[in-house]
Amino acid sequence: MAHPVLCFCPYLPLTSSVECADWEIGPVSSFEGRWADALFEIQAKAFLAKFVDGSGKPIENPSVVCRRGQDLDGAQPTGVEIEALEAAIAFAFLDQNPRYGAETESHLWTVVTSDNAEVYVWPIDVEAGYVTVRAGRMVSTLGGGYQIGDEELAIRPPLDLHLPLCAQHAEERTLEAVYRTVHLSASSPGTDRTADRLRVAIGWFVKAWRNTSTVLWSERLVFLKIAFEAITATDKSHISGQRLRDLFRNEPNTSNADAALLVWSPAETKCRMRHWTNREGIAKTSEVTELEHWFGALADARNTIIHNGIVPSMSYAEGTDYDGHFVFVAEFLFRAVVKVTLSQHGFPDLWRSRLWLTIKDFCEELEKQEAAADKGQTV
Repeated sequence: MAHPVLCFCPYLPLTSSVECADWEIGPVSSFEGRWADALFEIQAKAFLAKFVDGSGKPIENPSVVCRRGQDLDGAQPTGVEIEALEAAIAFAFLDQNPRYGAETESHLWTVVTSDNAEVYVWPIDVEAGYVTVRAGRMVSTLGGGYQIGDEELAIRPPLDLHLPLCAQHAEERTLEAVYRTVHLSASSPGTDRTADRLRVAIGWFVKAWRNTSTVLWSERLVFLKIAFEAITATDKSHISGQRLRDLFRNEPNTSNADAALLVWSPAETKCRMRHWTNREGIAKTSEVTELEHWFGALADARNTIIHNGIVPSMSYAEGTDYDGHFVFVAEFLFRAVVKVTLSQHGFPDLWRSRLWLTIKDFCEELEKQEAAADKGQTV
């Protein structure tokens, strides 16, 4: 007989539930009275208490994932649902991180990493109180015979886990958009090439945000460059840069003030000279925009790492909005590229600020109320 399954994010601190397409994510306390089985609730809460931080202290505020509007019944999510949840939760919560800079260094305690957004799907033997502990992928280890009530049982955190010291939040529109898009690609690969590219690209982005010190800055740069290649469907950097430029240009109603959200600005022109060597070894020069110039420099850094085995300077300093550490500029720009791509793929205005979206919702609701009132007067 199959054991009920608990779906949860032990290292993601939330104060209230947030909706993600067909799901809800929130602290255990937000699901009081919504457990389908009393014994499952008891064993699940006891099991969550076994997750500890790096110092061995129990995690204070783990989050649980539940089907929207339903009870926690222990039903197993499908593989496609799990993949879509993992991508949506990771991207949406990472997207709430501020752009890294000197002014944010003192606020790193608020930052989320991929480890915080990791989704666990764990079967629990509620009758006997047993759980199985799995670890590893290349060499998988399996430990059985653990009872939830055993005092010595402790589930250790990922290497170099950082626990943000404040409750986190995510934009529900972003959760919805990424979940729907990845679910479509995972369930029907090949039917929507944009969805397929986003699914792969987000996976590389999430890898770049793992907090472990075993992943070097140079490796994170490579991960992010691959993410851009996936989303632009080419490994030719000058074409990739052009496609990124055109993606932003095709987004309607952007202004120079939006550079704080997009990095890119509609004021960008071909004002930079880009010197590069093609695959045949022929030197080339072309006039490019600020975005294309930065992307070319990112590609040069990647090629130096991969082809020459040398780690170049990780900073870009050309007096533009793209100045800064390659990894942090790339991850912030990549987030904007994903949201603009989704905006042009059925989820309009996704890249805009939370305040802008809230005001838009308010205005649309007001228009509906006025239209309903006018209709009532007519009738």
